Amino acid sequence: MKAIVLFIALLLNSSIYAQAQEVQLKSNDWYVYKVVLSNQVYLTPNNNELINLGANFTYSPNDDAILLNLCTNSSLIETIFIDDDKFTGVDWVSLAMLYCVEQENLTFNSKYNEFFIYNKQQPMFVFNYQINNLNNNIKELIITNELGDKAYFYSTYLSSPSYVLEKAKIYPNPVKSILNIELPAADYQNVLIDIYDITSKKLKSFKESWQENISLNIESLPAGNYLLELKIPNEPSRGHFVKMIKE
Repeated sequence: MKAIVLFIALLLNSSIYAQAQEVQLKSNDWYVYKVVLSNQVYLTPNNNELINLGANFTYSPNDDAILLNLCTNSSLIETIFIDDDKFTGVDWVSLAMLYCVEQENLTFNSKYNEFFIYNKQQPMFVFNYQINNLNNNIKELIITNELGDKAYFYSTYLSSPSYVLEKAKIYPNPVKSILNIELPAADYQNVLIDIYDITSKKLKSFKESWQENISLNIESLPAGNYLLELKIPNEPSRGHFVKMIKE
C-alpha cells in the first residue's frame, strides 16, 4: 500500500514539475548568451543592435508556436510539450534575415540557426530543456537538441562580457602549491575565486584584484580533485568552473 501511495505521489510531483517547467518557458522572454556546437563555445556579441532586437526566444500562444528570433524571424509551428522536459515542433518556418547588419551578429546568427535547424532533412525537431533559478530572480534556460548541442538563455538581457571568465586559464594543473590564474584583459575591478571538493563543499574563497596574472597559495589543500569557480562580483550569472588537480 505504501509503495502505491509513493508511486502516486511521485507521479503527481512529476506532473507538477512538468507543468511548472512549461509555464515558466511560456511566461518568460529569453535572451541567448551562448551556443555550444560540437563542444565549441560561441558567445553572443555585445552590441546595441542585438539589445534592440528584444527577446530571442519566446512563446506565442496565438500561433501555438515558439518564436526563435535573432537576425531571422523563425518559429516552430504546432509546438507540443512532451514528457517533463521536452518539446517538439512541426513545419519549420524561416524568413530571410531582417534585422542584423553587423558582421559579428550575422556570424553568431548562423551558429544560432545551426543549433535549431540541426537536420535540414528532418521535418520534426525535438529539444530537451531545463530551467534553473539563479540570483536576483533571474532564470536560466538550457535547451539541448538531439545532437547534444546546447543553447543557453537568460530571462533578462546580460551582456556577454559577463562570460569573459570562460577565457581564463589555470596552470600548472596538476599543481603542488602555487596556482597561477591567467585572466583576459577586462575592465572589471575584482574576481572572486572559490574552491570546492568533489562533494561540492566550499573549502577556500579568495577575492583578488583583476589582473592578467594571479597567483594563489593552495599548499594547505590535501591532494585530490577540485573545482575552481571564477566569478565577477555583483554579476547574477553563474561562475565559470575549471577542474583542478592538487598533487
